[in-house]
Amino acid sequence: MRYTLAQLRKMKFPYIEENEYDFSEELNGFEDIISSSPAKVSEKIRSIGSDSYEVILDIEISLIVQCSITLEEIPYQIKTTKTVFYSFDKDAVSSDDYIIIEGQTLNTREEVLSEILIEKPMKFVKEGVEFDSNREDNSDEEYINPAFAGLKDLLK
Repeated sequence: MRYTLAQLRKMKFPYIEENEYDFSEELNGFEDIISSSPAKVSEKIRSIGSDSYEVILDIEISLIVQCSITLEEIPYQIKTTKTVFYSFDKDAVSSDDYIIIEGQTLNTREEVLSEILIEKPMKFVKEGVEFDSNREDNSDEEYINPAFAGLKDLLK
């Protein structure tokens, strides 16, 4: 959500708001994500000083992802919480701990998208599917994938 500095100064804290963000343009087709539902986000805002705010984001989103082995579609649910500190006063706080807001608007959308991408696993494997490499795991020999066997002589 977007909050102007003037709105934030008039709020009664803690301020709680429920929002939905549509990240379909950003997520659909990103790596192995096939589609996404709108993200449901509960935002709890507290004032923690002069023009500084703590925002607790409770995020829930459903994704349809692709299995890394079978390429089948798999439903995947993300539920996470992230606490973010914002400040309009760059001189009063450390930029390592706070997101310094340039201008007059605090916007949580970018942090919500960032948290979804952080929580998304690197790969998805459908339950019950195992990777079969057609070799023994205890083999001391260097394994060469048959698809690339002809390349071993290329660099000689």
